[in-house]
Amino acid sequence: MALDVIFTNGTIHTQDPNHPMAHSLGVHQGKVVSLDDQLSPDLFDRVVDLKGAAVVPGFNDAHCHLSFLGESLVQLDLRPSAISTMDDLIGAVRDAVAGADPGAWIMGQGYDQNYLDGVHPTAVALDEVSPQNPVWLWHNSRHMAVVNTAAFERAGYPGRRGFTVPVGGEVPLDEHGAAQGLLSETARGLVQEALPVKTTDVVADQIAAACDAALAAGITSVTEPGLGSPANLGQSFTDIAAYQLAKDQGRLRVRATVMPYLTTLHPIDPSGQDVANDFPGQDQPFGLDLGIRSGLGDDWFRIGAVKVLSDGSLIGRSAFMTEGYAADAENGVENVGLLQFPREWLEGRLLAAHQNGWQLAVHAIGDGAVDVVLDIFEKAHNEFPREDARHRIEHFGVASDEQVARCARLGVVPVPQGRFVNELGDGMARALGAKRTRLCYRMKSLLDAGMVTPASTDAPVVDYPPLYNIHDMVNRRTASGAQFVPEECITVGQAVHAYTVGSAYASHQEHMKGTLSAGKLADFVVLSDDIYDVDPQTIKDVQVTATVVGGDIMHGDL
Repeated sequence: MALDVIFTNGTIHTQDPNHPMAHSLGVHQGKVVSLDDQLSPDLFDRVVDLKGAAVVPGFNDAHCHLSFLGESLVQLDLRPSAISTMDDLIGAVRDAVAGADPGAWIMGQGYDQNYLDGVHPTAVALDEVSPQNPVWLWHNSRHMAVVNTAAFERAGYPGRRGFTVPVGGEVPLDEHGAAQGLLSETARGLVQEALPVKTTDVVADQIAAACDAALAAGITSVTEPGLGSPANLGQSFTDIAAYQLAKDQGRLRVRATVMPYLTTLHPIDPSGQDVANDFPGQDQPFGLDLGIRSGLGDDWFRIGAVKVLSDGSLIGRSAFMTEGYAADAENGVENVGLLQFPREWLEGRLLAAHQNGWQLAVHAIGDGAVDVVLDIFEKAHNEFPREDARHRIEHFGVASDEQVARCARLGVVPVPQGRFVNELGDGMARALGAKRTRLCYRMKSLLDAGMVTPASTDAPVVDYPPLYNIHDMVNRRTASGAQFVPEECITVGQAVHAYTVGSAYASHQEHMKGTLSAGKLADFVVLSDDIYDVDPQTIKDVQVTATVVGGDIMHGDL
């Protein structure tokens, strides 16, 4: 029987230390079966000439909100690249209202107050152009949103009054005691529950649209964090069903690992053998529905870690810090951010999830939150020892040398975002001040500490193309051109390794992807130029000419 396809005449960077470079790659039934001359081209049904092009394993975004990326493609684009002034933002809302049905929601995403003279849009300003249509505008961190009066009224709060701010949230008020329009952290839920419910079909459509965009950028695998909890990170209560529907329809065209949000997991009957012990405030052990845990699934779709937020964002100045934000201190305000949930709540549920076999993934950006999460992880390992749990800290935004060393000692996987340096770096530096910025979104320090570190973007918080991200990991310059902790720059080789091997490791999948080795998935990207040879300042200009998943050409033409 003939084998499927062999790709020849390429400059193939395999990421396999035992066979780092190859010129040919044989594929059968979606997996690599040969490198170089191990098998003759005559044994294959098809021969594809790569014409000398550079090839790397498929890029794997270890923290990407794929379904929200799809949603962002159809919402108002308010990112700094599209909107440069508050007048532009209000004008975009005005234009959207003009084309909308009366009373229909106006949805936008991506604004950053750091590019709008440091101020957020207000309900009053939005009311002037949208008095009848409720407006919801996502901050680019997705930790905040701005809404107008009509949106508050839909949620049952006429005059932007009468609500109770939930723990872990903030709602600034005007001089009359009415909400100004900004909803921070858990306070988003005050109005978010009034948004139109997303059906499984709608979310599946968003996933499919995002897959097309991802493939064009060379992304072959993603991990989406926080499904199933619309009040936190998810789209709907049926997010996982939406992924399954997209897969059944043949529209899930990138490999997806998904993280259910911690609050979607329920206590189970204490008669089972593998349930967690009681913890304060919980009548029953915090177990997991049907005993499901990390690792269930196949090559295309699987359940990954369980995700939870511990704190907020740097540019929103809500990440939990050990020292106050420098930008607020200049105005005489002591602000150290906040924890999304009480520490006892986080500890009890995370310990239970760990005991029940889940990999844990906790969003912690501020160094105060990093301390809390590392304490919980260490307690979990001490009380319920488990080999190679690989618990993750998503973002690991501000971390001291001591925290980096402790993270490495505990076997924790930090998941930073290099692209934040460019798109958010100026705002983060203003928030933190010079002394604290040195500890912000470190990369080289993590590698020097011996950790296997993945690459990710947190898209659509920032732009998703991996080559932009690699550019920023290597060059570390902000949108204004300023250097951002240049001692944390890494090499092209280290950045590509993070985007392939590192991201596979972060989800316990290095046995099946990350390198182009015999027996692993035949996922790879063909580039217009060899990323290892170009001027580092031009990495962002390299193009993806083809994306191959399981040996099938999913994007481009070969």
